Amino acid sequence: MNDHTTQLLDRFQASWSRFHGSAPPLAYVLRSAQRTPWVRFHAVPNSKRYADSAEERQEILHRANALGTEILSPDSDCWLVQCRAEGETMSSPAASSFKPDASFRFPDAEDDDHQWIAAVTLVRWQERSFDDLLIARADGETGPTLWMNGSNGAIFAPYDGGFDLFAASVADVNRLKARHADWLSRHPDGL
Repeated sequence: MNDHTTQLLDRFQASWSRFHGSAPPLAYVLRSAQRTPWVRFHAVPNSKRYADSAEERQEILHRANALGTEILSPDSDCWLVQCRAEGETMSSPAASSFKPDASFRFPDAEDDDHQWIAAVTLVRWQERSFDDLLIARADGETGPTLWMNGSNGAIFAPYDGGFDLFAASVADVNRLKARHADWLSRHPDGL
């Protein structure tokens, strides 16, 4: 690693640990740690996991961009983190064209023999700028992906079926729930 890469990785890890402690950059781990206020929204109506039509793909992008902009703030500096299992390759052009500034490995909390690789880059969140990556994630063609606001630690983590949002406060979660009540899960645990 060169000095620039090392410095960038150090900046990311300091920012991450400031807001999320020693948890790895995986939404399902953050959810189970219950350290950060969290809410889940579905990507398309009726809790469907994958889009079946162009209209549903547009709905995914509409919801993703609205939620990403609300949780991250327009034009904010964010860390984009894309994880993959060691030995796994990214199958989509959007995922494989992602050129990280730095990467690091971390162990899987549930499997000692499994390692994750996290690719990290500093980006500016702008609505519609990440549509290809959002669709690739919605189609399950990428590994776990998230954006973290560098100033307040808020996270936007799309998955194949919806979006996990980790807000800076409980009040922010409540505002998001009120504003997008139709997109919420009906499951008692919010899943």
